[in-house]
Amino acid sequence: MVWAIFESFVDNVFRDKVSEPEVGGIVYCDLALGLAEHSGIYLGNGEIMHRNSNGLICTVSPRKFLDGTPGISIYTSCHDTRATGWAGAAEQAKYYQKHRNRDGYALLWRNCHIFSSACLTCNEENTDTFMWMLKDTAKKEINANSWRV
Repeated sequence: MVWAIFESFVDNVFRDKVSEPEVGGIVYCDLALGLAEHSGIYLGNGEIMHRNSNGLICTVSPRKFLDGTPGISIYTSCHDTRATGWAGAAEQAKYYQKHRNRDGYALLWRNCHIFSSACLTCNEENTDTFMWMLKDTAKKEINANSWRV
């Protein structure tokens, strides 16, 4: 836990930040000092789409994305120091919101990371249950090799 706090401090104070995520980029925040995270897809214009804890796929502001979490920062997918994403992921997120919004939430098979991965891969049957799995998919799909505030 101490490491997560230190890492967050370094990321917020010393590392270069991105001015805005790329449309279709993955965004996430910490939920439990590095033990759990919450993810979504950046739509542009300050909007993030995510599957919330009630299972609803909804569009929120960055402030609302962090509300109710202990997170203080939103991290975004980057290639080196530049934000990266795929605009098709944002379109896919909108499709899922319109057509899959009644599916509910299930911790291990219908959570925010699986939603975010489905937006990147167009594969709703993916198994990216945890953030480290989603990061691996983001590396393959959008060449995300770093995560910045």
